[in-house]
Amino acid sequence: MVYPEINYQSGVPLYQQLKRSFHRLAALGLIKPHEQLPPVRQLAAELGINPNTVQKAYREMEQERLIYAIPGKGNFLSDRDDNKELEKEEIRRNFLTAAHIAWLAGISSESLHLLLDGCIEENHDGARIKRRD
Repeated sequence: MVYPEINYQSGVPLYQQLKRSFHRLAALGLIKPHEQLPPVRQLAAELGINPNTVQKAYREMEQERLIYAIPGKGNFLSDRDDNKELEKEEIRRNFLTAAHIAWLAGISSESLHLLLDGCIEENHDGARIKRRD
């Protein structure tokens, strides 16, 4: 199991960081549908945070239908059709970060488009990426 990342110095509440991190892990496929999440107390101990914080994150993720709970068994990642939307949102966030870095570096919009087009043409092993909308 991959554990979520927490920044204790951030001004963002820990439960929101947990939620974002689990959304990101799901979008990246690092947590598979129906995979069990760590128990509340175990995750709280691993991260050094209050179990109530983890419980609040889990409760809100359940309300958002990202996870589901089975009483006496634990919490599991949902198998939702809109997980593709989670993937797209994660990609969008990465694009925003890359665009900001490019802007700071003084890279023009045209150059950035060319760079992205080049990345789309090949993946890490040189194989073509097929479009799947």
